[in-house]
Amino acid sequence: MGHEKHNIPLMQGASTVSRPVAGMDADAEPPFIRRRAFWQAVLGIGLVWMMLGLVAMPSGVSFNPGRLYQGSLIALLYLPAWCLALTRRAGTWKELLPLPAFRIFLLLLGWAALSLLWAQARHLGDEFGRLLSVLAFVLAWPVWLGDDERRGHRLLLLAGLGIALFAGFYCVHYLRQPPAGGRIAGEGVIATANYAAAVMGAACLWLVLLPVAGHGGRAWRCLALFVLLTFIALTGSRSVWLALALCAVAAPLWCDGRAARWLAGVALAAMLACSIWPLQALLERGASLRPQLFVQSLHLIAQHPWLGLGQNAPFKLTVAGADYTHSHNVLTQTLIELGVPGLLLLLALWLTTAWLGWRHRQSPTGRLVLALWLYASVVLQFDMPQLLDSPRPGWLLVWLPLALALWLEVDARRRAAGAARLH
Repeated sequence: MGHEKHNIPLMQGASTVSRPVAGMDADAEPPFIRRRAFWQAVLGIGLVWMMLGLVAMPSGVSFNPGRLYQGSLIALLYLPAWCLALTRRAGTWKELLPLPAFRIFLLLLGWAALSLLWAQARHLGDEFGRLLSVLAFVLAWPVWLGDDERRGHRLLLLAGLGIALFAGFYCVHYLRQPPAGGRIAGEGVIATANYAAAVMGAACLWLVLLPVAGHGGRAWRCLALFVLLTFIALTGSRSVWLALALCAVAAPLWCDGRAARWLAGVALAAMLACSIWPLQALLERGASLRPQLFVQSLHLIAQHPWLGLGQNAPFKLTVAGADYTHSHNVLTQTLIELGVPGLLLLLALWLTTAWLGWRHRQSPTGRLVLALWLYASVVLQFDMPQLLDSPRPGWLLVWLPLALALWLEVDARRRAAGAARLH
């Protein structure tokens, strides 16, 4: 939708994120923190690997990230993010703390950490570490982007192409050996159809919305989109299709041009057609027990409405003779774990993220924030509600748009301050 020109190749020109602050003595920092170029390169690799690892690495129990994947993220993402965010030269905290969205985010993390006091989790240290990993991921994006929006675009485009490559591999494997259930899935964290479709749908959004220069780059993008949409079709994930259709219908709100209007018209016509003449594939699974899970969740919420059970406290919902370890809905899951305060903080954070995206909708990143926000608002009502957890698809749906929205506001304030000094 955008036409800003830059090349797809990533990791080129990895300049430092920010300049030294006047009056600061860089020599007062530890030597390993002063090696900013090294940590910067590692952080870029870590951000790409976090997204690719979701679709490539084996998982542990209940589709949790495996130890090898977690260990690699500590070395490639969390440690570099903290080292760069804590250096005086970065000024990351000084720029982020005045933002209401970042303060709400910290309050949500703080409330989740406090809830560990009454949570019956087996390993409280691990739960606290998960909260720190979410914070590191959110910090990593403003640190990586610095004052160059295109660096984030190149990184996301590379990740999107990589995800499409794995989607193609899974499609080939599916055609050679179709699963018994008939629905394609990935491996590891995305070894279920809905989780896999959610990741592929998010990749579709940033491949469509971010600018790509050159006929070759656009050809690769079209091929990647075809593969990703084919994969999503084979998953049979109705919530992801609904979310993508709503993003297409809403595209004219943040994208100018005839292409956005045509896309919205086609998507609206397809939605109306499916409503009048629903396909058998849309009806055969019914409501997938979502209403029953919602009722069971309300019963559990009524027992602990204010404080909740605590961050990541174990619970089971029994529906149709089967036990479920999460509610398949982000709102009820938050109420179960963090109670009313947690839900209010999450809603405030989510609405603030949308507002920041709307304020900066003239930029490609702002449009991506809005699209991911709408996409996640639909998808998370049906599955993947574990937000303050180890790396999962929900990170790309919630914490990625938040991180990008925070950078947009920081960058706007930085430019405004620079303009004021010039005058």
